[in-house]
Amino acid sequence: MAGVLSGYRVLVTRPLAQAEPWCEQLRACGADAVAVPVLALAPVTGADQCQAIKQRIMDFDLYQKAIFVSRNAVHYAFEWLEDFWPQLPMGIEYYAVGDATARALADHGVAVSALTAAQSGAMTSETLLAAPDLQAVTGQKIVIFRGCGGRGAMAEILRERGAQVDYCELYERLLPEGTAQALARALPPEGETLVTVHSGESLTNLVTVLNGLTTSPDSATLAQYLWRQPLVVPGNRVAGLAREAGFDRVIMAENATDPAMFAALERYVNRS
Repeated sequence: MAGVLSGYRVLVTRPLAQAEPWCEQLRACGADAVAVPVLALAPVTGADQCQAIKQRIMDFDLYQKAIFVSRNAVHYAFEWLEDFWPQLPMGIEYYAVGDATARALADHGVAVSALTAAQSGAMTSETLLAAPDLQAVTGQKIVIFRGCGGRGAMAEILRERGAQVDYCELYERLLPEGTAQALARALPPEGETLVTVHSGESLTNLVTVLNGLTTSPDSATLAQYLWRQPLVVPGNRVAGLAREAGFDRVIMAENATDPAMFAALERYVNRS
């Protein structure tokens, strides 16, 4: 794959912990990869929020199923679980949205149910909800580990199937300070830049930044430039949000995994 992205500049907007490894992969393929995170994650700190998490964790053995929506959810959840449950309770089935999340659970020694669904590469809750084990859940207690204010479709569908569903909201998604200035430093508005966005939350923050770049002619020029660049996004839902926001060169990857996002980039540069 060496050189397949030679001559292309790629803007990476994912959180810093994931941005640098992704940039290294892109650079190994010849890209001029630039990381400007538009999303940062931080553990919740409010007293009421922490008490709610503590209660879910203390009651963890009462659940039949636990769903983790991302590897970040795994990371923050196990910071709590390892304090209260040095040995995890028996009888709980674990589910992951996406292969990366499944691998993060495996790193904690957890066997994931419906792993074939995760290995398909899908990074959506809809794909996980199609797993046979999540169809007949009447009377079961299910906990979903996620960030604050995530999508509610998964819980709604599981409740319609008869389950009792609780959220354990562990972290907040933030727009890093100084993102607009970082973009201005990193990207001269010339040539072509392939912009990669790995989630709907990142897209929302990117749009917020671009809409705020009106303080000077130079920043307005940068905003206009970025609106016109090819934007790589994961899946139909985020692609639709990108088009609604005003991006007209949207490239849809199958999902948010590195191989899928890279395949979308490769497909674009090899277009004819």
